[in-house]
Amino acid sequence: MEKLKSIDEVCGLSLGNTHGMNGKNNSRLGVAQMINTLCGGSNYDGWKIITDENVYHILIDNGQSCCESWGYIVSESDFSEFVGKDIKDVRLTDTKLNNSSVYSDLDNLYHGGVQFVDFEFSDGGVLQFAVYNGHNGYYGHGIIIAKNEDILLSDVL
Repeated sequence: MEKLKSIDEVCGLSLGNTHGMNGKNNSRLGVAQMINTLCGGSNYDGWKIITDENVYHILIDNGQSCCESWGYIVSESDFSEFVGKDIKDVRLTDTKLNNSSVYSDLDNLYHGGVQFVDFEFSDGGVLQFAVYNGHNGYYGHGIIIAKNEDILLSDVL
């Protein structure tokens, strides 16, 4: 089992063009994504999780286009209780577990979604990360979940 070493917030990580322009699971569909592609890539915010064996990234495109509400969150604010623990599994969950609104004053944002990434530990603990975006149908944000150099998931929320 791999051991968790550290968790760092990532802001403005510049990545080249990582995937196609076909939309949804092949990502990059929309005016902002096309401009980013033509300019050589996008900038991302999110999390970098380092273990004794791997480096994981949980990222969302940080370009604001209009009225979308996007971001990244984690279930705990004190990571020290998880550092040094054995990771049993890493799970991707694209199902909303809680349907309550993050921003109740943005009711017109009816497109987008949430991508959860759960780090499950051998002692039964779970540390849950999420990237999210709510928008009016035109302003999706690309997400990337990566392990080392391998992209595990590339999608648009």
